[in-house]
Amino acid sequence: MAQVRLARTIRPRILRLVAGVTLAAAALLAASCSRGLPVAPRTGAPAADRPGNPLPGNPSNDDVANGVVVTLTAGTDPAVLAGDYHATLVDSDEEGALLRPAAGELPDSLSAQLARDPRVVTSERDAWMDAPEARQQSFAFDDGQGAPQTYLEQPAAEAVHLAAAHAVSEGEGVLVAILDTGADLTHPALAGRIAGGWDFVGNTADPTDVRTGRDSNGDGVVDGAWGHGTHVAGIVALTAPKARLLIVRVLDSDGRGDMLNVAAGIRWAIAHGARAINMSLGMLQSSDAIQGALELAEARGVLCFASAGNWGASSPQEFPARSSHTAAVAAVDAQARPATFTSYGSFVALCAPGAGVRSAYPGGGYRLWSGTSMSTPFVTGSAALLLSLHPDWTEDQVMSRLGATAAPLAGVSQSDAESNFGEGALDAGAALLPDLPPAALRPTSGVPMSGLR
Repeated sequence: MAQVRLARTIRPRILRLVAGVTLAAAALLAASCSRGLPVAPRTGAPAADRPGNPLPGNPSNDDVANGVVVTLTAGTDPAVLAGDYHATLVDSDEEGALLRPAAGELPDSLSAQLARDPRVVTSERDAWMDAPEARQQSFAFDDGQGAPQTYLEQPAAEAVHLAAAHAVSEGEGVLVAILDTGADLTHPALAGRIAGGWDFVGNTADPTDVRTGRDSNGDGVVDGAWGHGTHVAGIVALTAPKARLLIVRVLDSDGRGDMLNVAAGIRWAIAHGARAINMSLGMLQSSDAIQGALELAEARGVLCFASAGNWGASSPQEFPARSSHTAAVAAVDAQARPATFTSYGSFVALCAPGAGVRSAYPGGGYRLWSGTSMSTPFVTGSAALLLSLHPDWTEDQVMSRLGATAAPLAGVSQSDAESNFGEGALDAGAALLPDLPPAALRPTSGVPMSGLR
């Protein structure tokens, strides 16, 4: 993906044709919707290695802290490999495994030995990944106004001009994978749009977003990320209503999952036909296993999007957001002002609404949530709109269109914006406008010309 950030160095703004001005009424609605919501997530140390209660089928804290994740060559039996090193096979899939070293052996020593084994492609210490909002404890908020209509007509949807975009494309024929906590598969916003899924946490074919009643990460909050995947999936469905969804559960209800499950989830999504993958998750260290899965995605023409993080600063930088094989998304509000909580920096490709976004929540309702996890699916869904019309487009082509039509940020100098916020604020309507049939540009077509500039 050497060219994925093409728009950072070549900034062709000539396609800006849709207005970036939000109506005052929308601004007032945004303010009322976010009342009482922790728009700026509370910062705190990552919960990795804290005592907690592991989920059934999920590695324990001890397994992850002391485990070694390997990517395997084709045909390698992980049980045989583990036996050869007197290690315990904790978990595995067709291409990777999690091993715990024998008593008295350090995981770094086992990892170094495995790295020299010709059956092993990558070898590294395991670690937890988190939903950014779970790490900083930003929670979903019910303001009493959650309804299908307020979900469809919210300020975030108006800010990116979804109505204008949907006049051109609704994402038909595109599979979007959502790697998260699962989803409420029966939610009205998602029902009928789900093409399949897998639960890598519980190792079942049912990726339902479920409560466990446990504090698995030891942060004092039970089920702190329950509903996160449902909310993210609802934003993809809002943005690309005719795209089909692959629900891939790689995080538990506290928003935690280990490297092996995330890498396996990426590979599963690729194998099942995803053209775009949404990863509203991250960690502070890199992972060779996940990087390898992302490289495979790029080679197969699958676009990967990751949340930039909620640190409110340029450092630390999340992975996989900083990977060269993903497009990192930062958060703005409905007026295209950078959110106070968003991470930023040269690794960011684009911004999208992430403050007080209303989306689906388990049980059939709709709640507000803030974070870069919410901004990312707007971009993923917009990519699906373009891929529906241009199925052969590469990631560079999709990102060049989204970048070239992005709106400038408010309250940020041009140099600051270019250095830290990628191409600016997503404008899905502008991105799709070049594909609108010429006849439809006439005012009589029903397309609101007042939105064009």
